[in-house]
Formats: sequence, structure tokens, C-alpha cells
Amino acid sequence: MNVSILIVNWNTCPYLKQALQSIRETVRNIEYEVVVVDNASQDGSAAMVRRDFPWARLIENRRNLGFARGNNQALSVARGECILVMNPDVVLDPHTVEGLVDFAEAHPDVAVVSPKLLNPDRTFQNFYGRIPTLSTVFFLYTRIGGWIDRRLLGGRVRRRDRYEAYGDFQEVLCFRDGGAGFSCSLIPRKIIQEIGFMDERFPVFFNDGDFAMRLFRAGYRACILPHVKAVHHGGSSVKQLDRLAYNREWVYGLRAYYRKYRGIFYNRAIEAVLSLNAILEALENGRGVLRRGQPLRSLFEPFLHFSKALSYRPLIARSHIYRLPPEA
Repeated sequence: MNVSILIVNWNTCPYLKQALQSIRETVRNIEYEVVVVDNASQDGSAAMVRRDFPWARLIENRRNLGFARGNNQALSVARGECILVMNPDVVLDPHTVEGLVDFAEAHPDVAVVSPKLLNPDRTFQNFYGRIPTLSTVFFLYTRIGGWIDRRLLGGRVRRRDRYEAYGDFQEVLCFRDGGAGFSCSLIPRKIIQEIGFMDERFPVFFNDGDFAMRLFRAGYRACILPHVKAVHHGGSSVKQLDRLAYNREWVYGLRAYYRKYRGIFYNRAIEAVLSLNAILEALENGRGVLRRGQPLRSLFEPFLHFSKALSYRPLIARSHIYRLPPEA
């Protein structure tokens, strides 16, 4: 078996159908299998797979176990020499999978190979970036830092951390500090045997950053190919979360990542930087209290929401990295 394509789905039935159709129509000349893990969708996703794509292996979870555990479940039954982790909102171009496999086979020092991602209108989609640092969090994820970067630094930090300097690149990009994430990425099975697969303490966010850190430390690279392409609708699952739920998951993932790799003091610095957004929002609400008669409680709501994000821990999170048996 050349490739196992793993798709974890949660309430994205129309996108999932397009993804599976694109696999059926574009993958040629290689042996492949598809494993779909449905995380207790309520939109008929599982029934659609059974009805329209009976050749895909379907794993139905009775509750949402998250992206990381879902992919670990899929890998446990996968047989391919390469593993393609693919979001349900990705549509493959012709020869996408073949191009990824050919590059991986020709470059044994590359652990992750990803296509150039396009928006639905076929324009370039910059869905890439460095693994976040303290400066990244400040300049990209706080309003104050973003203002400083735009107005005083000319956007240099964003261009650096989002790889925007490369633009709509035409050469193979290889990195040892980031990459394309898990939207559509191919990993040779031997790499997973060496460093393990997904760490389930990151059920939604930063599982890709954790995997990347492990592969970089093992001496491998991550590459993005300009001539191999896929359309990515982007965020079809996480867009279903409201603002508070999204922030809680993202802040949890970021803090869990830095607890694992940088320790408690760096983690406290991350929390201090993130608190700047709550402080600014409280100041803006204070102006509303004075000028527009907003309720006094609006002064405290940003800190309440931030406190909830800091105290949040997903029930499905666990420190577990799925590892393949050596002889697999």
C-alpha cells in the first residue's frame, strides 16, 4: 500500500464529500486507502460516507475525541508506506498525492511534504508559518503588538513569522522552524515509526507544532512544493466554535505546547503577553461605561473570559503519543 489518507471530520459533510470525490477523481497510478474518522457529527457525515463512498474505511466515534486522537485512531488501522493527513475541507488537484509521494521518496531527510495551498478562487493561500515564539505571540496575537508591527516596524514580524517574504513561491521551500501544518501533509511511515505520531495533549491546536518540533529535533526538514497544489477552504471545523470556545482551545494549546518545551516560566510570560488583549478591551469598555452608559460589569468581562481560557483543560486531552510497532 503506497498511501493511507487520513481524514478526521466533525460536522463538515458538504466539504467532506468534495474531499472524497477529489481523492476518487485525482489519485492515479498508486495504491491508496482512505480512513475517515467521524467525531460524532450531527450533520449526516457518517451516513454520507457509508452511502456514497463505501470504499473508504469509516470509524465512527460516539463523542468528539478531537483532531489528534482521531488521527491516531486512523493511523492504528492504516497500512500505507506514506501517511497523508488531510482536512475534510481540502480538495486535491490532479496528481497532488503522486507528487507528494514522489518527492518524499526522493528526499529521505524530509519528514513532512505539503502542497501549495490555494483559496477556492485559486488564488494563493498563505497558510504557513513558523512555530510561535514569545515575540510571535506579542506581535501577531495581541492588538497592541499588531499595531506596533504594522505602524512602527512595517510588518516585518508578520512577514517573518508567516513566511510572507516568499509570496506566491515558485521554488521548493524547506524549513527547520515551521511549515504548513496538518491541513494536507504527507509523512513517510518510517518517520512516524521513529518519532511517533500525534500527541493527544493537543486535541485541537498545536498538534502540528508539537510534531514539527519533534521532527526538527530529530534532524529532519519540512518542505512545501510549488508545483503540487490543493484547494483549502480553511477552518471548516473550528469555525463552528463560538469566540469563547475558540479562544479557550487556542490558549490551552499554546500554553500546553510551551509547558512541554519551554517550562513554567516561559509559559507565565506567554500568559502575561496574552493578558494585554484583556487589558485593552477593559479600557475600551471603560470608555463605553463613561460615555455611553455601558453596564459596569463590562469592565470585568474581558478578565473573566481570559481567566476561563487560562483555567480551561479539555476533558479529552491526555499526554499520549501514538507509536507504531517497529515491525509495522
